[in-house]
Amino acid sequence: MTAESSAAETAKTIQELLTAPASPDLPVSVQAQRLDQLRRIFSKLIETQQLTFSTTSTTTSPADSSQQQQQQQQQQPSNKDSAGHKWNSWLKKQHAKFIKQLCQEVQCGKQTALRTFMGVIASTPIHLIQTCQVSHELMMKLIIALMDSYGENENGIMPEYMLELLQNEFCIYRDVQYFLLKGMVQVANSLLGDDNDGNDDNARQGEMENGVRAENLLRILIKLDIAYDQDDLKPENVKLDGSRGGGMNRVNGTCSNYLFLPPLNNDEMNEDDSDTDDKKIDDDDDDDKHDESDSEEEEDAANESSLHNKKRKLNSSNNNNNKNSKKPKVKYIAWQSAKHHRNALQQCTLSILKIPNIPNRTMKQFLLHLPTNILPLVPNPLRFADFCTRAYGMGGVTSILALHSLYILMTQHGLEYPNFYSSLYNLIENNVFYAKYRTRFFKLLVKCLSGSQMLPAYLVASFCKRLCRCAINAPPSGALFVLALVSNLLRKHGECACIIHRNGDELNDPFDVNERDPSKSRAIESSLWELNALEKHYHPAVSSMAKGCGIEDEKVLHHDIDQFLLHTYKSLFEQEKKRGNNKRKEKVPLTFHKPKSLFVAGDFFDGIFDFPCKS
Repeated sequence: MTAESSAAETAKTIQELLTAPASPDLPVSVQAQRLDQLRRIFSKLIETQQLTFSTTSTTTSPADSSQQQQQQQQQQPSNKDSAGHKWNSWLKKQHAKFIKQLCQEVQCGKQTALRTFMGVIASTPIHLIQTCQVSHELMMKLIIALMDSYGENENGIMPEYMLELLQNEFCIYRDVQYFLLKGMVQVANSLLGDDNDGNDDNARQGEMENGVRAENLLRILIKLDIAYDQDDLKPENVKLDGSRGGGMNRVNGTCSNYLFLPPLNNDEMNEDDSDTDDKKIDDDDDDDKHDESDSEEEEDAANESSLHNKKRKLNSSNNNNNKNSKKPKVKYIAWQSAKHHRNALQQCTLSILKIPNIPNRTMKQFLLHLPTNILPLVPNPLRFADFCTRAYGMGGVTSILALHSLYILMTQHGLEYPNFYSSLYNLIENNVFYAKYRTRFFKLLVKCLSGSQMLPAYLVASFCKRLCRCAINAPPSGALFVLALVSNLLRKHGECACIIHRNGDELNDPFDVNERDPSKSRAIESSLWELNALEKHYHPAVSSMAKGCGIEDEKVLHHDIDQFLLHTYKSLFEQEKKRGNNKRKEKVPLTFHKPKSLFVAGDFFDGIFDFPCKS
């Protein structure tokens, strides 16, 4: 069979598969099989270099870019009118149609289409001098398709099962994570730069649609498990096939945490040596690991040196027999560098948060994700100060969730926020004891009030007074937490003991419960008469604890607040049930006098029925 006949059959097959009629009644498996067959055909064409893409990477150095362009010029036919060039151009057009159909299926929420798209990206790498990288163009199309999802109810919200598939099968690769972040930066900037022409209604509708698109991007970002340090970016389970491609500097192989194997240094390539060789040099390897960790922390300090200079330094260090000499600084490509991953994470997050009208349902999830998965990683956490302060001032659950991030910025990064305690004071309301995230809020409240002894007396008194006022209407678990916290605060700040020993009543209370500024609430002039009310609480644990709140002996240890945070209705009920079972073991009298008649003495019907009593 000649090459012309084989190309003709391939072209016929591609046209038949691309023009296959699409019907709503068509089974999903048939559509998935058609798209997967197209993927296999184009993958074979790319492998045999019949289909090539002349895309220059933006992450390579100028020297590598020029070498890459020369390599692509050698691969492509010099004559534009040649049969090979026409065949390649036609294949590119058909490949674009195939990608367009895949994007439409992904927008409809088809898992098989998303998995096929992942296979297309894996079989369409961009060849560099040292390695292969993910196609930025294909990654952008996948991000846009996911962002413009139709949703299960035609609401534009990406289905959760699509996110889980993306997270479990695609986002496990470090290079995919990096290019996802870089792609979402460009997509978010394009949404932010959209100008909605026309009347105000169209502009408002466009902003709401962009808010839903930003919500989809934010949900993808939450699913990414970004590397914490350079050790997390080392290739794992490397398997080399011994061949080289695209140049003598690139070694072909696979690893478990990269879609395309990145360049390996000498240490990483030697990890596949025999165990016997490793045992012989265990002691030397320990010293080398310490030196390597020091060099990895400064991985981007010398980006101006060329690849030849790097080889010359490596050769000179290998020839040096001095044991005390340090290894040269290791340079990494962008998606293999922890610094570049952190910068990409910060740029992506800030770009998405600039888009207005992001729904609160996703903003709450992001506020839960921010303090533990983003702020510890980004190079400049103070860039998120404006977002945190705006969220903290919104009130309600959003303010409670933003409290953690704002507290981290204040205590660990030197953020100055004078109105912090005033806003925290206003968050203490009756409904916070019934909120979903009350335990999270109470933990942060304890840290903010108990973490420093420099708080003024009027501020501590205001919080104690407001907490006790809310405890009157709070559930027993909330009242126990308030009494434990107030007791610790009063014993820690002795200058506030006056609000316990001062006599007062509710009618003449100078405390202004409606004042939003704790410095003007006059709580220090008031008294905690609420403790007397809590002494008459129906729950015995609350009643007994209120009687000794703040007046415990100095030898008594402070309350462990974490124990009171665990209390719920169920735990208190089980505790009382256990206590009741212990009491039932003893015989309890049911009455004091044995009745002699049906009616008591003096009753109108007394004496009507006389029953003889047995002696």
